[in-house]
Amino acid sequence: MALGLGLAHAGVLDRDSQRVLSRLVYFVATPSLLVDLLARTDVSDVLGVGFAIAGLSVIAVLVVYVPVARRRGRSMSHIVVGALSASYANGGYLGLPIAVYVLGDAAFAVPIMVLQLIVYAPLALSMLDLEATGRRPTLGALALSGVRNPVSVAAVCGVLISVLGVDLPDIVGEPIKLLGGIAVPGALLAYGVSLRFGGAIGTAHRREIAVIALLKLVWMPTVAYVLARFAFGLDAHEVFGLTVMAALPTAQNVFVYASRFQRSELLARDSVAVTTLLSIPVLFGLAAVLA
Repeated sequence: MALGLGLAHAGVLDRDSQRVLSRLVYFVATPSLLVDLLARTDVSDVLGVGFAIAGLSVIAVLVVYVPVARRRGRSMSHIVVGALSASYANGGYLGLPIAVYVLGDAAFAVPIMVLQLIVYAPLALSMLDLEATGRRPTLGALALSGVRNPVSVAAVCGVLISVLGVDLPDIVGEPIKLLGGIAVPGALLAYGVSLRFGGAIGTAHRREIAVIALLKLVWMPTVAYVLARFAFGLDAHEVFGLTVMAALPTAQNVFVYASRFQRSELLARDSVAVTTLLSIPVLFGLAAVLA
């Protein structure tokens, strides 16, 4: 992120470079990462309590944010980007390291990543594609949009590879893994460039970003905690781990998706920045109380 900002200040990268990086991440790197991740994951093992809690936590955010945004007359694309900003966790860049080094098990991060990559992102991107092309969001239109969406196609391919037990040969698997490795640094570079050309953080949508931060960092982990402890009766460590995963800040992928369709980019950018900064005391607080 800092490198992207520095290169933009030095004139090495410009506004067009951000678009190119975002498109590279969207069309090439993220689909490759999806296929690589899902091909190495036993999907049946992921579809358990952690997956259910992650899904219900996202729904809990959506039922609060979407009606409010609709009442304020927001466009469908704005609502989609805002909903993603309030509920799409940074499971890869922050979730996995925290799961491995703090919680002692990468399995805590996998359910929310799989949920986002094979269900949430494809659906949200299909909605953005429909809005961009002026089509009504019918089931047929959503299905057609999914076929046009590289993330959706990659998700289906990855799940099929996992379910069928296909072992990709190195000549195929290694290039896919290599391209997937571009996803996180590419998104961070694009985000860093946007900080140079998009204006100061917090100059737009201040109230909405405050609501998004509350939903992402307070409401979503609260729901996850209640579900994990009282609805599913998990042990203390599992409750702690799933609550922390829900409290992760907004992922940079949300900005990449918004940038791809050129919809509500500042909302996505500022949501990532604000929730990332505020997540530090939130995560430390959860550790102090629940660990």
